[in-house]
Amino acid sequence: MTDDLTDERAAFLAMARAFPLRTCLFTFGLPAFALLQVSSGLFNDGPLVFGTFLALLAMALSVVLTRYQVARYRRQIVTDALAPDR
Repeated sequence: MTDDLTDERAAFLAMARAFPLRTCLFTFGLPAFALLQVSSGLFNDGPLVFGTFLALLAMALSVVLTRYQVARYRRQIVTDALAPDR
């Protein structure tokens, strides 16, 4: 069980080195947007229910998109390794 977690963590770090902008946007950009949305609701006396709901959705989307990008990166590594030399 821990080997799988270590492999996923290693794949995430390798993807972050290969594609730093994409990794930052999906992994840190959406949570930052969620934090800004909640703080905007607090400072501007907006409805906190909607801001919190949007923040939760943004966090869930961040997790899903990051996991998808890691899976896509791992698949690309495997297909590149199996492809004949060009």
